[in-house]
Amino acid sequence: MWRKSKPYLLLLPSTGVIVLLFFGGLFDGLLKSLGYFPAIGENQMSFIAYRDLLGSESFWESLRLTIRVAAISSLLAGILGGALAIALFMLSLSSKTKHSRLWQRLFQLPLTIPHLVAGYVIVLLFMQSGLLSKLLAAAGIIKEINEFPVLVNDAFGWGIILAYTWKEVPFIMLMLYPVLARIQKSWRDVSRVYGAGTFRFIREIALPIMMPSWIIAVFIVFVFTFSAFEIPFLLGVTYPSMLPVYSFQLYTSGTLAERPEALAVNIILAVMTIALGLVVYYFSKRWKITKGWQ
Repeated sequence: MWRKSKPYLLLLPSTGVIVLLFFGGLFDGLLKSLGYFPAIGENQMSFIAYRDLLGSESFWESLRLTIRVAAISSLLAGILGGALAIALFMLSLSSKTKHSRLWQRLFQLPLTIPHLVAGYVIVLLFMQSGLLSKLLAAAGIIKEINEFPVLVNDAFGWGIILAYTWKEVPFIMLMLYPVLARIQKSWRDVSRVYGAGTFRFIREIALPIMMPSWIIAVFIVFVFTFSAFEIPFLLGVTYPSMLPVYSFQLYTSGTLAERPEALAVNIILAVMTIALGLVVYYFSKRWKITKGWQ
């Protein structure tokens, strides 16, 4: 009994501190978002902050921007990550394993770069005075660097989308490749016997096996992008801003009386993130990774 429970008891102090700080902070934010803020003399709870927030056009603009950026970046990362995973798998079938591992290590490099650094890389490459615009101007493709399209600090969020797509493609690829690697090489030989080419093998064997994991990976990227702060803060515009940045702006630029509204944004963001997490959990249970292998 002691041997079985010993690992859990050893983890209890650190786990307890993490749980206490997380749920304690969440509960404190919920109380303050409901107007219970003794620091400014407010001891009555109400939904005034939520009413004002839901009636604000700025909140809905930020929500639309957040959903748009998270959806586009997760879909682009999913498509590119899935294509790279299939390409690496087909390479491993047709060449030596050493070569495929070399390409796999190469595509893993963006995972070692922090998100904040990735944001600065996008700034240096894609801003109007960045490296790419200067190269195009030097090659004569554009006359001046101000003719380069605005991709950083733009209202649509292209810079944020580029940063998250670049960062999350390797994550999706690494989630999908182990699933594809479980396909036996003899399946490819059998498919050739029945006249199936490469594209038919991918369409009828690789894609159906990969799709459950692909959907879960895209959902995970969407949830992460939906609640991220650093890259939207660096590459976004002042208005409209994504929800985490919008909450930060309300919290830092307003008075103490406006902080319940900023905390209400965080609570709404947390609820939506939890809801999206439940969706991911539902799909992970419905489409298990081992489905099709039994």
